[in-house]
Amino acid sequence: MFEGLKRLLGIETKSTLANPSPELLALFGSVPTAAGISVSGETALRSPTTLASCRAISESMGSLPFHLFRRGAGGARERDGTHPAAQILAGDWCPWAGGVETRTAMQLDALLHGAAYGLVVRVNGQAREIHRLDPRAVNRDTTGPEPRFKVRENGVERVLDWRDVLYVPTPGTIGNRIVCLINLCREAIAIDMAMAEHQGRLFSNGARPGGVFKYGKTLGDDVLKRLKDSFDASHAGGANSGRTMILEDGMEFEALQFSSVDLQFIELRRFVIQEIARAFKVPGTLIGDLDRATWRNVEELMRQFVQTCLMPWAEIWQSALERVLLTPDDRREYFIEAVFDDMLRGDLAARFTAYRQAAGGAWLTRNEIRQLDNRPPIDGGDELILQAGQDDAPAVSKQPEKPE
Repeated sequence: MFEGLKRLLGIETKSTLANPSPELLALFGSVPTAAGISVSGETALRSPTTLASCRAISESMGSLPFHLFRRGAGGARERDGTHPAAQILAGDWCPWAGGVETRTAMQLDALLHGAAYGLVVRVNGQAREIHRLDPRAVNRDTTGPEPRFKVRENGVERVLDWRDVLYVPTPGTIGNRIVCLINLCREAIAIDMAMAEHQGRLFSNGARPGGVFKYGKTLGDDVLKRLKDSFDASHAGGANSGRTMILEDGMEFEALQFSSVDLQFIELRRFVIQEIARAFKVPGTLIGDLDRATWRNVEELMRQFVQTCLMPWAEIWQSALERVLLTPDDRREYFIEAVFDDMLRGDLAARFTAYRQAAGGAWLTRNEIRQLDNRPPIDGGDELILQAGQDDAPAVSKQPEKPE
């Protein structure tokens, strides 16, 4: 508020390297926080919760298959493997990097920096390769009638057309208003980093004994040394754990328990974990927070992760891939779609039961079900199985009675 009042009155505070403003720090990728820790795309992964959340999303999106489909009549679709775009989606994106590792790296770029960029290499106008670009070296220019991308590498800047850049922004990004999750939840990330650092110092430098001896008299150095050596010899180490302790002359031993401060530290640590997971829309079960996990809700939480977290990202990826891999004429006939079947697939018994119900309910043919499990078709497997009583069901022939 005071900074805004200063600007209104014409009193400007100049930013220097000795006293940098938040805007100057953000320019160099270092955003200050109330915890006193600067959070950027490079340092955010020092937060264990942020690391786990980013790994859950980026590795899931990297392993998610993207396929090219051809539109058919009546809403039907057929997977196409002959189009050059299908070959890129199913194979390596460039000679030195496969599609899985490139998508994983680019998804991590989008989480840490707000957007990911890939250079599309064309041969005779057709896309052949996709090379990942460092997001810190790319600037999206929207001052002209169409957006352009300025890439600065090795001191040389080049301008790329939007058709030659695979642009994957965070869902919600419009124009130059980049939605960067790391910047938006940097306070929670800074607290997590500070608490992890405090925890490390506590174990490395903090002297916290397991218990104390109480005695009403002053003991000499020789007696203290004898007691310490005797106690360590009898009770130190895993092999001596649980042995009987004998105390002399009214001495008492009191074990130390967790204090209220320790318990509050653990509760605050858990709350920070939930805050970061909430920002990334990642269930706690995927980042090691199993406090409220049960056998019944883990599968539902995984489904929630796919529907609320991965699907918005998949929609962004699908649109971005279609823009650079398909021409306007191609998009009338083809489309790219992510397939979540493997992630949403249940256990073996439940899946086979669903297959049997689908085939017996005249919904899927046997070959369509076999295709879901990557099995070859069989003869006669393209016909629907109609049960008695269903429309167009064949009449059940009655066997002639045998003569007595």
